[in-house]
Amino acid sequence: MMKQLFFLSVGSLLTVSLTVPVFGQMTLKELPWLAESQGKTALPKRERMLWADSVLFKNITDICGSPVIEMEHWVNAPPKDITGKFVLVEMWATWCPPCRRSLPLLEYFHEKYKDQLVVVSICETDEASLKKMEGEIKLADMKAPLAVDTKRRFANALGVYGIPHAVLIEPIEGIVLWEGMPTQIGFELSDEKLGKILSNLNNPAVQKKLPKTPPFEFKACPPDPKKKYRAAPEKTVFPDSGGDSTL
Repeated sequence: MMKQLFFLSVGSLLTVSLTVPVFGQMTLKELPWLAESQGKTALPKRERMLWADSVLFKNITDICGSPVIEMEHWVNAPPKDITGKFVLVEMWATWCPPCRRSLPLLEYFHEKYKDQLVVVSICETDEASLKKMEGEIKLADMKAPLAVDTKRRFANALGVYGIPHAVLIEPIEGIVLWEGMPTQIGFELSDEKLGKILSNLNNPAVQKKLPKTPPFEFKACPPDPKKKYRAAPEKTVFPDSGGDSTL
């Protein structure tokens, strides 16, 4: 019943909104987080791409093997409560320019939609790298819950090989309703798109389905020393102005 409810109310929206550019040819000055490369004055058009396995309409338990998203530790305050809220999780790294450019967007969503949305970013580089991070936004500027997981446990469960990569998870069964690079031009997770998805929480039928406890949780725990974790790809792909680039 829940899946039918969200497929009808949100699924049709996603089908349309993921294929229609929202911002067209706006400038980087107006929307700095949508820049694929610094210094350009117009945003190029590209096809929709996914630098990860698709987990759309799968729930966290099926993706992770348990209702738990693990990380090593929180860098700032963890989310107080995700019950009844959508959750946006982004995987990123300090060395990745598009990742750093996406951070202001996450902070914007965190502040604007704090009553409906929990934003969590999971960095695959260590806290020392966070403290030395280049770019306009610094560690002290990051107010949304931030965690470190150098073993990339959630990223690996999602099959992520290109960052930044984010998933938007609904609050009833923990199902992924949106996935991708949140700043991919023409297919970005825009303010308008996210607002429409979150507005489903105002639907009385959805409110009746909201559980008293969340369908999944975040857990800060050290990696198992006896377990061999999959390493990050040697060359992690990220979008750039000249096409697909690697570092």
